[in-house]
Amino acid sequence: MKSLLAIPFIEKILIPTRGDRSVHKFIRYSMVSGVAVVISQVTILLCTGVFGLSGILSNTLGAVASTPASYELNRKWAWGKRGKSHLWREVAPFWGFTLVGYLGSTGTVQLADSMTQAHHVHGAPRVIAIMGASLFAYGVVWIVKFLVFNRIVFAAKITGAEGNVGVDGVGGADGAGRAAGNGGSAGHATTGQAPTGQTKTGQDGNSAGEHLVPEARY
Repeated sequence: MKSLLAIPFIEKILIPTRGDRSVHKFIRYSMVSGVAVVISQVTILLCTGVFGLSGILSNTLGAVASTPASYELNRKWAWGKRGKSHLWREVAPFWGFTLVGYLGSTGTVQLADSMTQAHHVHGAPRVIAIMGASLFAYGVVWIVKFLVFNRIVFAAKITGAEGNVGVDGVGGADGAGRAAGNGGSAGHATTGQAPTGQTKTGQDGNSAGEHLVPEARY
């Protein structure tokens, strides 16, 4: 694993960073989806093939078993989010999409289960049909989920200072340095008597302005 991370391209894909590209997030999202599929399909396989449960119940248990792992991996690894999850901005939308996928897969699983029973299909072919129907329904909403997660649910919140960095292409420290430089010019302004008997205040016309005060004559 360390040897793989030593390759810059692999490191950029596997390790989330600030300002990460969407394609890297999509690759990690796909890998997380693969993990979730394995968990759900193994659950469905055990429920239908070993315990003889119905297709709908097996699919329900598969969704319940895979969703928590999918959420944590997507949030913390695919998008690199840290800290406490936000209930309405992150958790609720994620489970909402899971519910949409579940309802769609429940319909396709019920259809597959009914067709296998009507044609007296049992054993491995029935299990494969139910698993395939579940995968098909979740695959339909897979791309839509990524777009919503990337742009809304797990989107990075950019502050004002960060926005200046993105627009101007310079860091806040550089901007502060320029401001300090201008302030320094104003602070460096001196007051002295001009050769023509006039007092000049402010060395930099752009920083502190230039004011000429006539010399009082008596």
